[in-house]
Amino acid sequence: MNKTKFFSSGNAKEFLFISDLDGTLLLPNGTFPNEYKERLNRLIDDGLKFTIATARNYDSAHPILYGLNIRYPVILFNGVYLAEFQNGNIIEHTQFIDKKVVYSMLEFAKTYAIEPFIYTFGGNHQVYYRETHNDGSLAYLNSLKKDDRVKQTPEFVFQEDENVSGFLLIGTRENLEPIYINLKEKHFDHLNLYFAEDVSMKGYFWLQSFHQQATKGNMVKKLSDRLKFSLQKTVVFGDYLNDLDMFQVSGYSVAVENALPEVKQSANQVIGHNGNGAVLDFLESVWYNV
Repeated sequence: MNKTKFFSSGNAKEFLFISDLDGTLLLPNGTFPNEYKERLNRLIDDGLKFTIATARNYDSAHPILYGLNIRYPVILFNGVYLAEFQNGNIIEHTQFIDKKVVYSMLEFAKTYAIEPFIYTFGGNHQVYYRETHNDGSLAYLNSLKKDDRVKQTPEFVFQEDENVSGFLLIGTRENLEPIYINLKEKHFDHLNLYFAEDVSMKGYFWLQSFHQQATKGNMVKKLSDRLKFSLQKTVVFGDYLNDLDMFQVSGYSVAVENALPEVKQSANQVIGHNGNGAVLDFLESVWYNV
C-alpha cells in the first residue's frame, strides 16, 4: 500500500481503533464470549479508543456485544448508519436505494430464480423475504431466526415512509453473476455492490447492494470529522470486500489471517485467525507494548 505507516505499538494511545465484526472480531460462530468482553472492557477502561464498523444492523450487533463499554458511535449496516452503541439512536445516515432500482432488480432476478432479502428502515429496521430457493439462502435465513426484524411477505410492497437501505441475493456464481453484471452496468452510478463467495458456505455467493454513498470508508470519514480526529490516527481491522473502503482511508489497516486474499494484500499488516481472538491479542500487545 502507498500509505505512510504512522502507527506503532509505542503510540497506540493516540489512535482510534475500528473493527469489523463477522470474520474479524467475532469468533467463526458469530459470538463474542464474556471472557473476550472482559478483556476488551479492561482496555477500554484503560483508555483504548475503540468502536466497530459492521454490516450488521443495531438489532443484530448489539445483543452480541451487550456489556461492552463502547463510548464512541458505531458504524452499522456497511456504513448506512452511524449510531450510539448503548441505545441504537441514529446519529446520521447515508442515502437510501431508489425503489425503482429495487423493482428493476427484482424483475431481472426473477429470470434466474433468485429471491432476495431486502432491508428497509421506516422508523424500525425490517428484513423482508418471500421465500428461499437454495441452501445458501436457507442457511442465511436460519442465522436470523432469533431476529424479530425478519418478515416473510407474499410480495415486496413498501410504505411511502419506508426506505430501502440494502438488499442481498444468495445463489451460485452461475445464477448471480449475470445479475451482478446487469446491476453494475445499469445502476453503476447509484449502487455500491459486493460480489464474493460466502465465507461460511462454499459454493454459494453473496451479492450485496447498498447506496453508492453507503460504505464503511465514507462513514469512517464522517466519524473522524465528528470526533475531530485525524484519519491518519485510525487503525481498522477487517476480512472482507466491504472493509477495503475503510482500509483505503485509514492511517493503518490490519487484516486477519482468514481474510480474503485481496483484503490481506491491501492491509498494512496481517495478524492471526479470528477463531483465535487475533484482534484482541493485537490490541493488548500494542496497548501494553508487550
